[in-house]
Amino acid sequence: MKAEQELIKKRLGKLGLGTRREEEIVRELCEHLADHATALEARGVASDAAAREAIESVSNWPEFRREIYRAETEEVNMNYRTRVIWLPALVALTLSSILLALSQFFSLAPRFYWVSETGYIFFTFYLPWLIALPLIGAVAACWSQRAGGNAIHRLLAALAPPIGMLGVFLIGPFIGLLLYMLIALFGKGAAHTRALHALHYTSHPPLIGVVAMLVSWVLLPAVGLLLGAVPFLRKHQAQS
Repeated sequence: MKAEQELIKKRLGKLGLGTRREEEIVRELCEHLADHATALEARGVASDAAAREAIESVSNWPEFRREIYRAETEEVNMNYRTRVIWLPALVALTLSSILLALSQFFSLAPRFYWVSETGYIFFTFYLPWLIALPLIGAVAACWSQRAGGNAIHRLLAALAPPIGMLGVFLIGPFIGLLLYMLIALFGKGAAHTRALHALHYTSHPPLIGVVAMLVSWVLLPAVGLLLGAVPFLRKHQAQS
């Protein structure tokens, strides 16, 4: 087995994945080729010929080495992004949603600042929620920092809630158009007319309405989260 491992290591060459991981790959590959040789021997092939044929079953070792390297580095990158972005971003989204839901559950009335006489356009501020956002931003950025994320990763993780809300606003008109078409096809009577009118207004808000929504649910939360994340955006001393 030792001789086979040395032969495979010579054929495979350096992978650039670290000595320990390369030894594991060589050992796994040696076991796989040994199984292949055993299968050949079961079909009547001599032991030496079976071992040689198993080795020769890999026709292009340089290309095989490149495939292993791509697979290993892709897996490492995926795991890294999960640790430094997706997990802390999910924590930030979850905490933000829970706090907002609790504010509504305990009837903590938001503050409204009307900018339209019709009463349809206003800025909305859940003050307890906004006050808690810096803490959430700090938690997400700190999590990403401890996982080894750089400043961009920490910033993205901390700003996940407003980024998600911005995505909702971007796809909102398409959802409104779909509902508009469904109501137009299946609705009836005065309720149908009122629903179409309301849906048309919400699907095509004036510019000031768009600005009010973006300020209330994207810009201000982003500022709050950023205030908490700022202390963790500097390069960690260990990383320096």
